[in-house]
This record gives sequence, C-alpha cells and structure tokens, in this order.
Amino acid sequence: MVGSWPPAAPFRPALQRYHRGRLEPAAAERLLHEVAAVAIAQQRACGLDQITGGETAADTFILHLPRTLSGIVPSDNPQAWDGRGTFRIIGPLDAPDGLGFAAAFRRERAIDPQLEKVTLPGPSEITMLLEPPEAARASWPRVIDLLRREIRDLVASGARDIQLDAPHIAMGLADGGWQAEQAVETIAAIFADLDSPGVRRGLHLADGDVVRRSLHLCYGDFGARTWARNRALAPLLPTLGRLGGVVDRLVLELSLPEQWAERERLAELDPRLELAAGIVDVKRPHVQTPDELRPQLEALLRIVPAERLLVCPSCGLGRRPLMLAIDKTTAMVNAARRV
Repeated sequence: MVGSWPPAAPFRPALQRYHRGRLEPAAAERLLHEVAAVAIAQQRACGLDQITGGETAADTFILHLPRTLSGIVPSDNPQAWDGRGTFRIIGPLDAPDGLGFAAAFRRERAIDPQLEKVTLPGPSEITMLLEPPEAARASWPRVIDLLRREIRDLVASGARDIQLDAPHIAMGLADGGWQAEQAVETIAAIFADLDSPGVRRGLHLADGDVVRRSLHLCYGDFGARTWARNRALAPLLPTLGRLGGVVDRLVLELSLPEQWAERERLAELDPRLELAAGIVDVKRPHVQTPDELRPQLEALLRIVPAERLLVCPSCGLGRRPLMLAIDKTTAMVNAARRV
C-alpha cells in the first residue's frame, strides 16, 4: 500500500469534527483508534504484504499539519481550503508535540504490532498552507530538521520503512520549479540519519536491524486529477538516476499512459533500488481486473528483476470510495499472485 486508506463512511462526520477541533482529546483518541483498526483490518483482508496505518489521522493528506506547528497564526483568509484557512508565519517554525506522524504510528502499532511502514510529506507539502510563499520556502531547512526529528521518533517507536511522499518534487521536476540537484539534496537531507544500511546515526538500532528509505513520487491527485502538465516519466529520470544509496525503494506512479510508454527507461535505475510500480490507477473509477494487470506485471519483469519489484496503487487510496479501494487492491493482489 502506498499510504492512505479511505475511512469507513460512518466515521466521516466524527472525523470532520475532529479535524475542526471540536472533539475532546479522549473522544478523539477513541475515534482515531477505531478508524485505524478498521482500516488496518481491511488492508489485511485484501491480502497485502505491506500495509500502512492508512493515514487515518490526516486531513486530506496535509491539510491538518498547520495545527502541529508553532510560529504561525491564522491569516486574513479563513475561508481558504474549504474553511480550514491559511496561516501567516510570524517566527521560527517548531512542532512542540511533533508533527503527529510518530504519535499516529504508535497508536496504529498498538493495534497491529507487525506494522512497520509510515509515510511523511516533504517540506513543500508541509508548508503549503503557510504565507507568504517566500517565507514558506525560506522555512524549508527548518522543516527538514522537524522531519528528521520526527523520523528519529518513528524509528524509536518501531518504524522500519520510512516513506517520503513528495508529489510537489515530482510535479516541479515535470513542469519546472525543481531541478534534479535540488531534489536529490532535499531527499538526502531528510534521510540524513538513515544514510546507509550499516550506519544509523544516533538511532541505536540492534545489530542487523535496518530501516528502509522509501520515496513516493506522483504527479498529484486533486479531485482524482493529475496536476502536472507534463505527464511523462522522462522528467524524473535525472533525479531517479542519482538516488542509489540515497533511498532504498522508489514508489512510482506508472499508471499514466505517458509514464507507461517510457517504462523501458526503468532499466536505467541503480541496481540497489527496489521499485514499487504503481500500475493500479487510483484516479479512474474503473477497476482493472487481474487479467488487465497481469500483462503489465509481466512486462515489468522483463525490465526489473523480480527480487527488486513490487506492485502498488499509483497513489494513496484515501480519497476514493471504500469499496473502490477494496476492489482495486484485491484485484492487484490477485494479479500478483497469478504472476
């Protein structure tokens, strides 16, 4: 699973109250525990080998994150983002109680002790609701520090697969605004405490214990729409080609026709990198059958060895109807088993 999983419909009114700050802490904790327990059980029932906690405590991926930050105040635009508002930077950013990912992981791991994967957004996503844009951009080095602190907390809590979700980097590489060097430097800085399989600086892991560094790149999913104008795979390749040793696994959207047409270029990846191929299209309501997915998997196996290849949805499924998520995931699992 890439990241998010849709909450069951009965939970949505209460989740909306939670995200608007209208639930007492004890009631909020009970709600989040129950939502995560259902999401984890549903993912397990689909037959997935690797799941997440479903990002069930998140508000549409990143819209809840300003509530975790200090150094900001509400702006004069409280109606933005469907009433969530934007925020003005007034001082150095901090996250006094963390960014919330480690707290959510501890809750979810108490439900399922085998849970190891957790997802975090990049600095551009975390500061998306902050104003002015120039100050938000200038705060990225500080946000990277906060992300590294959160990662250390996650690893201490048992996380062994840290996935950076960076659609803004992918869209910027495709349409302009990001260069390969800047992208690689940013990704490397976030994973700086996890910089090699044999060295885990300051994390005090047991001998032989490793943490996987995963990177998810996609061209956006806003209202089931792709936001990058350039939908080809080629703009990502200069960056992907420099990520060997920086990350361990690439989780790539490959469901767009323009991306799939260039799939042979995946043979250029550093052989140290695993590839999680996002051939299951989360944006279309059509459920690809195992018979539709199997030829794609077989085509990928001619490019990437089986020991380095995984299959996944193109992005998180959290903004899709629950039954659609279940149907797409079950078909994906069945296709992989047939191959």
